[in-house]
Amino acid sequence: MIPKPEIVFGHKIIQLLLSAIFLACTTVSCNKNPDPTIETIEYYNFNNNQRNEIAIGGEYLKDSIFINVQNRIATLQAKGFKVEFEILSGGGSVDKPEVVTGKNGRAATRWKLGTKSFYQQADAKIYSPDGKFLSKMMFSAYGVLYNAWNEVNYPPLSQLSDLVADTVSQQSWMISINKVYKRGANFLDWQPVNEPKLIGAREIEIDKTGVVYIGNWKGELYKSTDHGINWIKCTNPIPDRPYYFYFWITNDGDLWATVYDRGIWHSKDGGMTWTSPNKDFMDKVFRLKSGSLISLISPVGERQLLRKSDDDGKTWTLLETPGYPFSYFVTEKEDIIVCTQGMQAGIHKSTDLGKTFSYMHGVPVTFGTASLQTYFHKYGSFYYMLIPGYGVLKTIDFEKFETFFSEPNVNGLYIDHTGSLAVSGTMTKLNTCFYFGKN
Repeated sequence: MIPKPEIVFGHKIIQLLLSAIFLACTTVSCNKNPDPTIETIEYYNFNNNQRNEIAIGGEYLKDSIFINVQNRIATLQAKGFKVEFEILSGGGSVDKPEVVTGKNGRAATRWKLGTKSFYQQADAKIYSPDGKFLSKMMFSAYGVLYNAWNEVNYPPLSQLSDLVADTVSQQSWMISINKVYKRGANFLDWQPVNEPKLIGAREIEIDKTGVVYIGNWKGELYKSTDHGINWIKCTNPIPDRPYYFYFWITNDGDLWATVYDRGIWHSKDGGMTWTSPNKDFMDKVFRLKSGSLISLISPVGERQLLRKSDDDGKTWTLLETPGYPFSYFVTEKEDIIVCTQGMQAGIHKSTDLGKTFSYMHGVPVTFGTASLQTYFHKYGSFYYMLIPGYGVLKTIDFEKFETFFSEPNVNGLYIDHTGSLAVSGTMTKLNTCFYFGKN
């Protein structure tokens, strides 16, 4: 989705003093204070088709860009104005850099977008038939870059807060500004889901069978078992709490909800009934093949550390967690990956279910965080890992790493069903998201 088309207007007034001295005067002052010694001989209006259009980088916009010139005093005298088009950013080109208006006062050219940036700009300088500079107008467009990062600064894409994908049915849903969207034809095409039940959406999760769950700011939980066609209200995860909660699904389909000072809540029947096995606070949860649970747990009055539960979350045993962890992940092989805070974010790996950890890699960060964001995803053979204050790392085995995206002002990693990545901005990039689209 892109911003609505916008038409930009400008004007220039030239007035003649009968004594042959040229004066400038605004339309308002001339109308309110008519002066018999002053005659308006030229009054120009300029407008352009500032559409913020979108196209594939390296291809033409669907429509030409143009400038319209209108002489409000002598309406038929719009011929012969020179317009110079120039690319300002993005690396594209125009077919005709210099165009002279015809009788209709229009000067148009085709704009082929470049491949150097997602947001691209051009301008047009307007000159009178006798060569006087009159005005300048701007154009902007978006050139979609596949297999490259696109910095998106318009809603709803710029304010992505959660995203899930169903790789079986080839569908993805996201939440932006408390509204649900479904992915369309490409990784930047998201259409609103106009379902009243989903107003105020906050969190979205999907289980391995394709059931989609959405939690809202009123403490409610809805689910869809038919790929978003119909939505069923579940029982509120945390009774008597009409506010938000944090929510996860383990790979066995169990649902887990938590919020500070209200403990952990667990449902084994798709959200119809809930129990509270523990009064602590949870940050994500994984079910091991043995049936045990792994989570970052914060007991009352204690700091958040990695713990293991063998009784469905009733009690938790402390693991030998390295440093100050802000996030963790369990791979398909059940290797446990822990990220720690500091001047360097440390990446640690355990191959014995958390009994011991080995330091694998570290990167410098501009800030630290312990927010409940999504920082890990896998697609194909690769794991993608976001480090707030640094960017995104890519790895096959969490032993060798490459920097996939260098941008410190990020704090949240998401992936759609095609493997296209979305990274939410923070700090100086708070109202921006970065998208790596795969074709």
